[in-house]
Amino acid sequence: MSSLFSALNSATAGLRTVQANVKLVSDNIARADDPTRTRHTVQQTVDGSGQIINTQYRREVDQALKAQVEELNSRSGGSAVQATYMQQLGDLLRTTNGTPLINEYAAKFQSAWSTLATTPEDETAQYQLVQAADNFAREIRRVSEGVEQLDRNMKTDMDDSLTRVNGLLKDINQINNDIVSLKSQGAAANEVADKRDGLIRELSGYMNIRTVERPDGRIAIFTPSGLGLVDAEPAKLSFDGGNINLQVGNQITSINGHLSDGKLGALLKMRQDGSLTDPPTAASGDPTAEVIRKLRSQLDQFAQAFTGATKPGEPTSFRDAYDSAISKDGEQGEQFFTGGDRFTIAVNAKLLENTAKVKGSAINDVVSALKAPGRTLTADGLKMTDATYSQMVSGITGTWMATAKSVNDKQTSDKESAQLLTERYHSRTGVNIDEEIAQLQQLQTSYQASARVMQVANAMFDALEAVIR
Repeated sequence: MSSLFSALNSATAGLRTVQANVKLVSDNIARADDPTRTRHTVQQTVDGSGQIINTQYRREVDQALKAQVEELNSRSGGSAVQATYMQQLGDLLRTTNGTPLINEYAAKFQSAWSTLATTPEDETAQYQLVQAADNFAREIRRVSEGVEQLDRNMKTDMDDSLTRVNGLLKDINQINNDIVSLKSQGAAANEVADKRDGLIRELSGYMNIRTVERPDGRIAIFTPSGLGLVDAEPAKLSFDGGNINLQVGNQITSINGHLSDGKLGALLKMRQDGSLTDPPTAASGDPTAEVIRKLRSQLDQFAQAFTGATKPGEPTSFRDAYDSAISKDGEQGEQFFTGGDRFTIAVNAKLLENTAKVKGSAINDVVSALKAPGRTLTADGLKMTDATYSQMVSGITGTWMATAKSVNDKQTSDKESAQLLTERYHSRTGVNIDEEIAQLQQLQTSYQASARVMQVANAMFDALEAVIR
């Protein structure tokens, strides 16, 4: 009799195990397309009488591979934002057939002077020169304003990103609190753990992180250098214009030096300006760092090359070549260009209004000055020697076009690597429909076996009852 009860208990336990597994496999299949879903499994322990004494729900997670995915996600997030803003800079320069518009206007400006030199009295040539100069100066101002808009876009992007990061840290911390109480509720804890993994993966796109799993199921998150982001409580990040600060309780720490990858790291790197620190620091040799600072400096120096005095040891500057010539009545004696930087350079209003003519005696000297090599351009991120005016502008735009190509190539490589590793991670830890179908078939066989045992046991009970009667 005891053997029959033991068989029934075992069969009942088997049916319960099958029931739990069928529900889990069904959930796996239903959410197979969810990128955050890991494969869930259940293991049950029974005692000698067939009673279930322990049920353990598990997630198939490869922690080492998961950490690699997060690391590559950070790299991809950083290079993606760099590529985005380099593309915006390319759009600002209006590159057509490999030639930025500012280069084209600079070439037309120089060509107009050469044309005027052949027919100094030609009013049409004078008009075309003034118009070419106005287009050139306007383009310098337009690009300069565009750089400031680019900086504002980065600042907005930084603020929005920090808002999202703070939200992610808060949500992850909430799940940490919830998961402790859910561990006793079977599969529910695994569901929220999958959701937490998705949030952590999104967070890794904003900044490089390191995770540590606590014994109670919580996940602690740190910067690679060990600053806490989520542990006992979530940190809060803020930006003061120069620093990204981390606040936990009343303690505030700048984490600029702890952000090497991710969207936040890239934005901070592009917007940093060592010239504003005390003491000021030299511009970074990294072409993707201090982008706004370098653009401002280079455009300023280029504008000043036309509006400034001759540098010692260099050919006569454009301004001095024009101003030093003798003028006649009705001619603009000095200041072909007014202003002194990228925002204010402009053709003299009298020339634009045609109330004064271009100084005839200065034409040949200006043409010689425009063509003369031996000039230097010393700006943040760019130093040129033995250059002409046209080589200066080509040096500026060429540097940024080369940087954009390099960044784009890196972004493509990082994206492909991240996608490849993510696919590998999902293939190892995600839901495989074929495997789940095979599991269902095995469960069906187990169910039939347990049901058959119960049928046989019931038949034997019936036979015993008949004998007793």
